[in-house]
Amino acid sequence: MIKRVFISYRRDDTGPVARLIYDRLVRVVSKPNVFFDVSAIRGGEDFKQKIATEITKCDAALVLIGNKWLKETPENQSRIWELDDYVRAEIREALARPILVLPVLVSGAGMPKAEQLPEDVRVIVTKNAMQLRHESFEDDAEMLLTVLLGERTRERPWEKQTSIVLTTLHAFGGAVTAALIVITVALLHFWIFDRALSGSIGTPMTLLMITLSVIAGIWAGLNRAR
Repeated sequence: MIKRVFISYRRDDTGPVARLIYDRLVRVVSKPNVFFDVSAIRGGEDFKQKIATEITKCDAALVLIGNKWLKETPENQSRIWELDDYVRAEIREALARPILVLPVLVSGAGMPKAEQLPEDVRVIVTKNAMQLRHESFEDDAEMLLTVLLGERTRERPWEKQTSIVLTTLHAFGGAVTAALIVITVALLHFWIFDRALSGSIGTPMTLLMITLSVIAGIWAGLNRAR
């Protein structure tokens, strides 16, 4: 079973998607077991050394590939060909280890051709890739986790579910708010007319108004909790 995951991506290519995948993974395997450079590298640390160290601890590496992954530099050469390109270094380190290296094609991007890549990372094109599409993101993300974890989860653990306690608190808060509104109205009525509200509309109507107000408050609270 996969326990630690390394996420490789280019910030200007698939940065937002990488963050979404990270957020889902940490809910499944916990934050310390997912390497995501933005949150995992502290100021002053050696970037390349940190990458090499983290990959040696990982069981899988996700390589997110978007439409700008092979974006050319001003010298008309893709960044992947630069010797100090961090994505190239990440893939090279991952391919050198006996771990799962999984290309993830984002938003319709295609797998690069072998001749578009340096020899030290060219093997990546032989890996079976997965799709992560905007129109089916949740399903694709679930399938991605299924591949990583080795089994399909019956529920999506990254989706925030409102707890019974929180729902109860919202309902109680709505009821209290409604009750305070009724009390305020009753006090204003007494201050203006110098008599209780029940003296104007009758006890049965007063009780009905209180009951309906509390029910409306609970309903509003439950809607807010959804």
